[in-house]
Amino acid sequence: MSWSDVLALAERELELVRGGDAEALPAASAERARLAATLGPAPRPVLELLVGVQEQIHVELTLARDEIVRELNALQRGRDAVHGYRATAAPPVA
Repeated sequence: MSWSDVLALAERELELVRGGDAEALPAASAERARLAATLGPAPRPVLELLVGVQEQIHVELTLARDEIVRELNALQRGRDAVHGYRATAAPPVA
């Protein structure tokens, strides 16, 4: 195994993130870390590529997180509206 294999694993992680496969991401990340730990220092060109791919992974995860937050906020607004309608439509409690 080599640093090129580590780079390929990082690129695979990026594909997983872009594809929305969050369940497979932890195992892929662990595999990459495990392989990297068995190798010596990375050659500078590969290291620079790895940094670029890692930055892309970070951006994609941030975008995905922001989308989830937007969706959760929309759900909460909907829930609040339903509770508001229910409160005005419900008969008074005796």
